[in-house]
Amino acid sequence: MVRLSRRQFVKLVLAGATTAALSPILHARANYPTARTLLTPTPTPDPVTDSYLLMGRAIRAVTIYSEPSTSATRVRTLQRDQAIELLEEVRAPFSRHNDLWYRTPEGYVHSAWVLPVRVYPPQPFIEDVGSWGFWGEVSQIYTDAYFRPALNAGRAYRFYGTSTFHVITSYKDEAGTGWYKVYDEFPPTQPTFQWVLARDIRRIPRAEMAPITPFVGQKRIEINLSTQTLTCFEGDKPVFSTKTASGLGEHATPTGRHYVVLKQVSRHMCNRPYKEDQEPVPPEEIYDLPGVPWNTFFDLEGRAIHGCYWHNDFGITRSHGCVNVSPDAARFVYRWTHPVGGFEDDFVQSNYKVGTPIDIFY
Repeated sequence: MVRLSRRQFVKLVLAGATTAALSPILHARANYPTARTLLTPTPTPDPVTDSYLLMGRAIRAVTIYSEPSTSATRVRTLQRDQAIELLEEVRAPFSRHNDLWYRTPEGYVHSAWVLPVRVYPPQPFIEDVGSWGFWGEVSQIYTDAYFRPALNAGRAYRFYGTSTFHVITSYKDEAGTGWYKVYDEFPPTQPTFQWVLARDIRRIPRAEMAPITPFVGQKRIEINLSTQTLTCFEGDKPVFSTKTASGLGEHATPTGRHYVVLKQVSRHMCNRPYKEDQEPVPPEEIYDLPGVPWNTFFDLEGRAIHGCYWHNDFGITRSHGCVNVSPDAARFVYRWTHPVGGFEDDFVQSNYKVGTPIDIFY
């Protein structure tokens, strides 16, 4: 195994990123009592498949401050899809529902519009993906998806870090560049596909999809809409809790007892009309989100607990009825709930007899 120094690793990661990542030079900052490190070491990591750098992608223009306060000196502004290394979480006043800041090499950014992404070095090309393929996640800040396996082909979407996809086949072009074809179920009557650079897709290991305590009974989830918290219980013991962002206004998340009815590792969530007889959607309400990760559906109208890569502002209502959580939290819920999903399942169906109960209340 090749041992990389931190300087070599940072250089390798940033060289492979498909965005203008920023300087990783470290600056000394004050230590805050509530700060904790974000980087979790991996035991004996493989320098390509396991090692990563935690970066923050600017979801929209966001300001870097000299201290975790909007009254501090403005260092500069990150534009959308630019990224910077994240070093620590810091708790400091900002808004009533979200006091989370990130310390970076250049200063501090508030978390609401900065998405943490594990950025890996360019991934090895898996030429033989097998008969079913594999689950992959975007391992860069973003990667572009094309209609054909060619950089001069039309771009279908931009896939963002933490989004997940079913890789179904591979292709190597004349220049020796590896490509993956990924499945896209939207629109549902005409399945389509996109092509992405293989180096930007990390194969999700089985261990990261394995069920969590699958034989423990009396599991349930409580979602408190007043506090915007989701808590997983095994019997009377809480085993996991996270902040949420539930439905806003007329799209309020419905209260009552629900059950897991469907689970999907990846889902293209879109409300664009695709049939002539469908009612038009106001432009300001349209969403088109490929690769939404780790979906645990709790009603037949399409509401789910799922990961979110278009904001990082939890503790407030802001969704179209679903329960937004961080991608890592959504992965835990997906793995922990019943029914258990297999490694090669595009979806896992369920009902009230076997699905984990989900109680939603104020």
